Amino acid sequence: MRITICLFALLSFSLTSFGQKIRFASSIGSSIFNWYENQATVDFGAQITYQKPGKKHLFYVKLKTLGNVEASPVNRQNYTFVEPPIMLNNMPLSATEPLTALYRGGQAEVGFQWPMKSGFSPILAIYSKSLARKITSNKTQYIEEEKYSLHGISLGLNYEWKFKTSTINLQGQIFEPIYRDVTLYGRYIGVPYSSLTSDNSLSYKSRLDFHYKKYGAALNYEILNFGSATNPNSKSIESSQAQLFSTFFTYYF
Repeated sequence: MRITICLFALLSFSLTSFGQKIRFASSIGSSIFNWYENQATVDFGAQITYQKPGKKHLFYVKLKTLGNVEASPVNRQNYTFVEPPIMLNNMPLSATEPLTALYRGGQAEVGFQWPMKSGFSPILAIYSKSLARKITSNKTQYIEEEKYSLHGISLGLNYEWKFKTSTINLQGQIFEPIYRDVTLYGRYIGVPYSSLTSDNSLSYKSRLDFHYKKYGAALNYEILNFGSATNPNSKSIESSQAQLFSTFFTYYF
């Protein structure tokens, strides 16, 4: 994500130097994750749109970061971690030790949108999303961490209702991951283990956006399908699905 942020800053400077129709927006909101656990996060976003005068197509860059508000309890029946070697200073946790999960992640999207007279706008974008799930306990603040990365192409359609001082946009997108990766870190593992995933399922995203003058509010619903991962050096991870419901408040500069 550091590279993405640097590219984002460079793009902002470059577009500003052209003096074209450029608009910057920043957002704050929250998400509810329904994944292995139910977890609430605080989200921050930024967006730059660029549209050359006299042209219909719109270029945009979107960034988003998220982090959990508080940890959620882990169901021990649905979770197994890599057992540690029996050593004096590295004893295994008991089967009754309460575990908690923390989520964090980010995403970047670069794409084009073609507004049409009918109100519809086709969307084509390059999409990248990362999500990490960290497991802790009262005895140790770091047991294991699973990091998921999804990179691919997103296709979608936007419909806009225009009013005198406001607009409403309804948008739907399909995300096809071209590359997926799962990296497993852990106190009992020693080094990270990375493996390519299978089950390349589609992910989906919908958005309802209300825009009034310089202010905006949005509702998002997203379905993320993570592929399974098999690694003989660590543990196998089964396919999972995360559902996200998000709200955003935006200010347009």
